[in-house]
Amino acid sequence: MDYEYDVFISYSHRGHVKDWVKNHFQEELTKSLWDVLPNDPRVFVDYEIPVGTHWPEKLEEALLKSRCLVAIWSPPYFRSEWCMAEWTSMRKRQQVLGETNGEAPTLIYPIRFADGDHFHPDAQATQHCRDLSRYGHDGEQFRNTPDYVAFQREMRTVAEEIASLIDCAPEWQADWPVDRPEAYRKIPQSRLPRL
Repeated sequence: MDYEYDVFISYSHRGHVKDWVKNHFQEELTKSLWDVLPNDPRVFVDYEIPVGTHWPEKLEEALLKSRCLVAIWSPPYFRSEWCMAEWTSMRKRQQVLGETNGEAPTLIYPIRFADGDHFHPDAQATQHCRDLSRYGHDGEQFRNTPDYVAFQREMRTVAEEIASLIDCAPEWQADWPVDRPEAYRKIPQSRLPRL
């Protein structure tokens, strides 16, 4: 077994983030990764899960088989059990790996979508977080503004930095730690919701 994805995009479905990811972020990230990776980029985003799939299981499997996590932070992100489980799972993976040559591995690429004042204290203490809040317009018309050109330029830098994380990702392990949301643990397997 090996990694199936280079990047797992973790984001809240509340507020403007979901449509921003769908209309702008995921496409620009993938295009920019095409320009900097030696292989075709493999990006997981949950709205591409096929209908009828047990989505909680697919989320877990995709996270386990992703080299890094791109966490798009907004206040609802830290109120979502699912987002927190994704973020915590990757943080646990970093802890398992420990330090090498005095440096802890970086497997999480945080992006600030909005309002850092209402983030989890650990997120507020994070020293590197790419601020894309000025580009947080979810409507299609954003593509026709001068800010979109600036957003594309910023996404090229984001892709270069994410490519560095992908390049430094450790060998895949079947036993990476997984944090499951309370809602997932309470639902019997046979009754898990389907898309």
